[in-house]
Amino acid sequence: MRSRTSTFSVRSLFLVAAALGLALSLLPQTATAQDAAPKVEVPDTADAVLKVNGMACSACAQRMKSVLEEVEGVDRATVSLEEQNVVLTLGGNPMPSEKTLREAVTSAGYEFRTAVFAKGQKSKDTGE
Repeated sequence: MRSRTSTFSVRSLFLVAAALGLALSLLPQTATAQDAAPKVEVPDTADAVLKVNGMACSACAQRMKSVLEEVEGVDRATVSLEEQNVVLTLGGNPMPSEKTLREAVTSAGYEFRTAVFAKGQKSKDTGE
């Protein structure tokens, strides 16, 4: 026969473990440096990649494509909902600045995260 004390100890241990798990799940999640600055690589066939948050559907993708292709210097914009990015082919002179691209994205109602330009390409505002 089990003693009442051992049953109480097992129940107490279970409750403490459950409470600790709940407390840990409620702690705010801290972003690592890697999360804060997502790594973005520019494909060989592109001139720049923009990380954009907030695009959720094909209508969002089409809107982002249209808005960015209206920017002077942008020849083509290819949107990836899964990656939450836009791959740009630039061809105009002058080349659009990061500030101009940021303004286009935010005016469309989306969150601009970062712009990465291909090697050899330079953004007018950042020198990147």
